[in-house]
Amino acid sequence: MNPSKAMIVVLFGTLSFSGNVLAEKQAQSTWEHAGNEDGITIFKKEVPGSPLLAFRGEGTVNAPIERVAAVIFDTRRAPEWVVDLKESKILRWISKDEFIEYDHIKTPPIIMKDREFVSQFKMQVNPKTKEMTFHYKSAQDTEVPETGYIRGNLMNTTFILRPLEGNTKTHVIGEIHCDPKGSVPKWLVNWFQKGWPIDTLKNLRTQVAKTDIRIDQRITGFFAAK
Repeated sequence: MNPSKAMIVVLFGTLSFSGNVLAEKQAQSTWEHAGNEDGITIFKKEVPGSPLLAFRGEGTVNAPIERVAAVIFDTRRAPEWVVDLKESKILRWISKDEFIEYDHIKTPPIIMKDREFVSQFKMQVNPKTKEMTFHYKSAQDTEVPETGYIRGNLMNTTFILRPLEGNTKTHVIGEIHCDPKGSVPKWLVNWFQKGWPIDTLKNLRTQVAKTDIRIDQRITGFFAAK
């Protein structure tokens, strides 16, 4: 498996202003069609001021939106379907729909050091369309000291879920714009990450089909509350 495909996290704190400016520029640029595979449409986008491309995948998952959301939400299941993810855990809740998450990405030691990410996670539901959004951004957290791993930045990781066909299926959009940091050449990062949309949506499809999926009460309650 490619080492950089699962990386998720965005600059926070003292860099939040520059991050917002970059996000605005990114939103203004145009997604370019980059291919199709197994019903998944792939896009790429140049981001002004960054040598790293953003990637996006869109496809249908044969499961209700609550089930898909439950898989994405569950950090304990994440290593089962997120490529190269060794560990994922919630460090603490900030509010009812936000928490701080820690992720450890395993990479081949001959190629590079392992990566780690500390990110702020937020989920939202559109009360009219029932569309659900998960967004990750890097967080500088004094309670999480740096280890021997390289701590990377993911300038944007977003999942957008939309119910289809009476909520028997879910349209999933996954986006990533990531900098694993370290000495890896940026062109090589782009080469690795171009496979992220396919791997992520394929693995998500496989994961939601498992019989032991548990829908957390926070997910069901979140939809009910909205």
